[in-house]
Amino acid sequence: MTYNVELDISSEPTHQEIIDFAEGYGCTVTLIQQNGPAGGNPLYQFHSDNFDYLEELASQVLGTNFDEESIKTMVWET
Repeated sequence: MTYNVELDISSEPTHQEIIDFAEGYGCTVTLIQQNGPAGGNPLYQFHSDNFDYLEELASQVLGTNFDEESIKTMVWET
């Protein structure tokens, strides 16, 4: 089972920096849309076989605006 979440990321980091960031949390990443819906920021899909890894990654990206329960609603399984 793989867990997934889509997040828009600032366009400041390079694609390689996003890959490295994801790997640091035990996740992989796919660029979904270069100019995503949130003001043109790239939209990425992050994947992990471990829910906790993906939840921690999402927490780092989203910051204090989202709690654990909110993040759980954003994650889906494949």
